[in-house]
Amino acid sequence: MSAKRSYEYARLWVPLYDAGALAVTRPVYLIEAADGFEGVAAEKNTTLMGLFNELGRAGWRIDLTGQRVDHPSPEFQMLIDATLDEADHAVSPDEVAHAVGSGGDPAGAVTEFDVYAMRRRVS
Repeated sequence: MSAKRSYEYARLWVPLYDAGALAVTRPVYLIEAADGFEGVAAEKNTTLMGLFNELGRAGWRIDLTGQRVDHPSPEFQMLIDATLDEADHAVSPDEVAHAVGSGGDPAGAVTEFDVYAMRRRVS
């Protein structure tokens, strides 16, 4: 008799990446999961596959086909803006200097994302 498998689901929001180079030009990606919303600073110009590999080490399987979202709900857009602002204008620029570069807001307002389904086995 096999044990029942259960999975945790989330969505990876990747803002403004260059599809030609598969590079993340906005150095923040966002994870929306059942227990909340998390923004993570990545190295500047991280490749999309680099993000997948990094998250894969934490047990996530990520669907390689993204869904384009260019009009997030107003509530979700507020969460996105707050997370990106926090990364751009950290109290200590050194905290995100490796990700943002010279500081400031390198991409302006972000309203377009590619969203990837994520799952990992929890039992």
